[in-house]
Amino acid sequence: MYGPDVFAVVTAHDHKNKASSALGLEHNSRWFCKATGGVALEPTMDSRETTPAGVSQSDDDREEEVASNVNRLVVSFSKLLALENLENGLQLGTNPILSHILLGHRGTKGISGRQCNITVDETLNIWLHDYHSTHGTAVGQNGQNQKEVRRKETWLLAYPPSAPDGFEETTIHCSNLAVKLEFPNHRAGTSHHVENLRAFVMKCQGAAKRSKADSPGVEALGLDSEPSTQAPSEAPTPRDRLVYYAVKTIGVGTFGKVLKVIKARDGKALAAKIFNPPPNGNKRRRNDPDPDSLIKIRREFAIMRDNPHASFAAPLIVLPHNVELTTAQPNVVQVFELRETPEPTIIMDYYPLGNITDTNTAYDEYVSAWGQILDGLKHLHAKGVVHRDLKPENILVERNPLFKVIVADFGMAKVATDTTLLQTFCGTLKYAAPEVFPGLSSGHGPLVDIFSLGVMVYEWIYTLPDPPSVPAPRKRNEQVSDKQWYTWLDEWVGLLLDKLEDEEDDSAIQILVHMVETKVTLRWSATKCLVQGFKSGLFKRRVADGLVGCASDPDDLDPPTGEREGLGPKTPTAPPSLSPDIGLTESAVTIIDGAMWNKESVSSQ
Repeated sequence: MYGPDVFAVVTAHDHKNKASSALGLEHNSRWFCKATGGVALEPTMDSRETTPAGVSQSDDDREEEVASNVNRLVVSFSKLLALENLENGLQLGTNPILSHILLGHRGTKGISGRQCNITVDETLNIWLHDYHSTHGTAVGQNGQNQKEVRRKETWLLAYPPSAPDGFEETTIHCSNLAVKLEFPNHRAGTSHHVENLRAFVMKCQGAAKRSKADSPGVEALGLDSEPSTQAPSEAPTPRDRLVYYAVKTIGVGTFGKVLKVIKARDGKALAAKIFNPPPNGNKRRRNDPDPDSLIKIRREFAIMRDNPHASFAAPLIVLPHNVELTTAQPNVVQVFELRETPEPTIIMDYYPLGNITDTNTAYDEYVSAWGQILDGLKHLHAKGVVHRDLKPENILVERNPLFKVIVADFGMAKVATDTTLLQTFCGTLKYAAPEVFPGLSSGHGPLVDIFSLGVMVYEWIYTLPDPPSVPAPRKRNEQVSDKQWYTWLDEWVGLLLDKLEDEEDDSAIQILVHMVETKVTLRWSATKCLVQGFKSGLFKRRVADGLVGCASDPDDLDPPTGEREGLGPKTPTAPPSLSPDIGLTESAVTIIDGAMWNKESVSSQ
């Protein structure tokens, strides 16, 4: 519908005629396009003529009419690049000297002279900045966060051309004025459009340099001194939370759901684990105690926050393709924020590849995963955390620049002391250690994780026997008896041990037989498993990142074609990062069972 010269289209989006009035101001005449739809103001045929039969509008005609049924501003590159004062990009506000699009006359309530500005960065992401407004701006994406007003903030409006990720509808809200913003040629990303974007970037950069050189007292003149791509490094006040836009649901469980979200400030893809609110959660009185569910969520967040796992210290290595890789590569999922209202939510890293069951994993990658999980467990157990629900679904994967696994889901953490063992029956049956089953022990500790990992690795590298059928209650409304669990467990463990004994002796089996060990006192710790793996030549420390890897891994630093998954576009005030990977498989993200444990009891294993 719009020609290739069009950069942006602005239309009114409020119900009080403020935006329509503002767009029609004389100052905006260079961009203004009058509505062409509606009814004819004069007769176009004689009243005695009949309406021609068989004439119908094509879909394109109808689409054109609907789209042009309102007044709008069409910002073309040819007119935009003819401007000289582009040091801050496309400026919106009420100051007629500084603003390219006038949102009202000076004194319009709630709108500042320099309300906000639209810029394009060197990687061709489009941003909106609010640097100088008095009352703030809100940016709605797909109908979300239209009332989340911020000052001194930055919002991603669009990823680079041709990127499949993006937003269907963008609105800008300034007080009671709201406009809809479109970039009709951006998604297609033709070479002509890309050339125009780059020309706009160069024009803005040149104008910014001239402005600084010609005006030493630029702040005194009321002009922006920030580079056109600058973003704030922190939220303006502690009460102004970061803005996230939900993109899609990537997992649903009994706890709630996991969403892929985009952080407005830098465009990075993250995961939001949203918990179902407790019953009558909104009816609590001021002095009522916090519900158990909220305490549990806080504990889950605290364990992940307080137990980041980083590899040994080694120098920073600069990889090809301008990818920087530090040695702080965690094998425990990183969390960033806990929100308790309106719904309890944990914001954490996002892994587009999903868990290890969703990927075509090779033998050497399974061995690397084994070593990295052991390394992570060594760290967690030393910190007093027991996972208790290790299973493939809780092992997330990334491959760029090197293969790495991340242990996730700390949802059921509990505190244990020297005299109090963990007693909650938890875990997935075929991976669960014998001591977690009811009636079989007085409790369990960190070595339950070693048993679970041993079964997982045996399943990955060899062939796991089929477990027996899960026992069912003998009578309705009854639970499975301890005796039934014991019978099931005895049969299952027997199958496992018989299968292990039949395997040919190799460096992997020599460790697995000590991990899948029913006697807790004989089961190896994570540290002992790692030591044996390094000694036997099964594992090695990768030079590139310090993580454990398969000894046969070539340790290749050249990342595959494409960009590192899960990262957003180049952040204006941060070191360069990359646009989100666009061809990765999605899967449900699940997150860990954990419990506190006495450190001395771990180190003695």
